[in-house]
Amino acid sequence: MSDIPHEYTGADLLGLPEKARQQHRVAKKMLAAQFEEQAPADARLLTKAVASAHLVGILRPETIQVPRYQDGERTVVEVPVLEAFLAEKTSASDRTRVAELVHRSMAKPVVLFAHMPDGATALSLALSHVSRTDPTRSTSVIDAHVAVPTGGIEPSALHLDRLDRTDMWALYRDLVRTAAADGRPAGTALRAADAIALRRRLTDLESELITVMRDAKRARNQQQRIDLNVAARTLRTQIGHVRGTLYSADGDHDTA
Repeated sequence: MSDIPHEYTGADLLGLPEKARQQHRVAKKMLAAQFEEQAPADARLLTKAVASAHLVGILRPETIQVPRYQDGERTVVEVPVLEAFLAEKTSASDRTRVAELVHRSMAKPVVLFAHMPDGATALSLALSHVSRTDPTRSTSVIDAHVAVPTGGIEPSALHLDRLDRTDMWALYRDLVRTAAADGRPAGTALRAADAIALRRRLTDLESELITVMRDAKRARNQQQRIDLNVAARTLRTQIGHVRGTLYSADGDHDTA
């Protein structure tokens, strides 16, 4: 009998074949164990902020028919798919920190679906490598991290059969690239790390535009409003450029 609630959708979002699916609860203590000695505050945060966690899938060559990957920096023979419910009253910064800690807690790429207390779900992915200074530790160093609301991702865009199946690392990087662009990456030339950087740049610009527009409405004199409106137009142009580089031309993405 499964102990995973029916609301869990990570395996479906990836289109996992049945033999790649799992249904196991993950003890919070296991996630926190890697940090108890050197970073006890991080261990406490994981224990406090994660209400429950489950392993819902494992991507392996034999379960998804994609070859393993190995080079001088990393070996990728399996990718766990985790789902976690975050506890109430967990701040946005703590949610980001928790996701990063989950990725760091394992010496392998991880797919994490984080369910927020308000019902929203974020897909968290990280480009990472095993520590070069201490390769004996079973943890990862994060090179780049992205968390994307799943509600904005195109239906079936993350299905494994639509991703690069050259090898396990290529598959994971293509998942990162595709998710960072809400399922509509601009093209195959867009690399995973670049997609993450563009996504972060887009988020920053859109946040800045909201602030400028708010300040323009509150401006006390006409010159201030003019200056802020000029700044808003510049930001919209920059946003359009970033979106054009990140997203394909199909579909619409409204400007803030």
